[in-house]
Amino acid sequence: MKRIISFLLLTIAGYTAQAQTRTLFQETYKSNSLKKNWSVINGDWKVNELGITGNKNTDWAILISKKTLPKDYILTFSSLVDPKAYLFEVITNLNGEKYLGFLLNQLENRVAIEDRSLFADPVKKGTFIHSTGHIGLMPKVKKPSEHIWQNWKIQKTGNQIFVWINNDAIISLNDTTGFVKPKGTFGFAINGEAMIKDVKLIKTRGEASLPPKSFVLKSPVEKPFFVFE
Repeated sequence: MKRIISFLLLTIAGYTAQAQTRTLFQETYKSNSLKKNWSVINGDWKVNELGITGNKNTDWAILISKKTLPKDYILTFSSLVDPKAYLFEVITNLNGEKYLGFLLNQLENRVAIEDRSLFADPVKKGTFIHSTGHIGLMPKVKKPSEHIWQNWKIQKTGNQIFVWINNDAIISLNDTTGFVKPKGTFGFAINGEAMIKDVKLIKTRGEASLPPKSFVLKSPVEKPFFVFE
């Protein structure tokens, strides 16, 4: 009887843990999935059974998901960025023009978090994307460029955000000012060419939405060289 009770308790515990996460979106790479699941803002985007490929024209290649982000979430995907691409960027919590960007800067060998804007009128603004707030204050870390598939995991829990690449804790942000607006959408921007696959969005709640205790940064966060007033 004790074994049966123990088994039932473990089963219930396992079910509870699973119930704290729910997959909201997973890209299937069907022929119509680009039109169905994404909004192409700029650039040349193609989908096949291997993934989604984006290539800029005279400006960024930008792709925005039609799926709304939950308050707390885990976003996972893999990227293969062309060595000649200057920047690969993950767009999160896009509300209006404003969003939080995670930049893989291959020219500077850094990963950075930036307070960004996506403009509807790139001619007037000079380009589609700029850093428009907290300039010089956001975290960035050194990361040697690797021209291999890189597996990303981005977790937002409350006002904290954590980023892993290939299972290494890379960078994090504690938004104490509330400039990152809840929900919104997510997407990708490339100053060059890249392929994206295995895109998955998971909603978390309860214990699954708590900050990860095992998150330990691999590299120290760099201090800004200058700050604009």
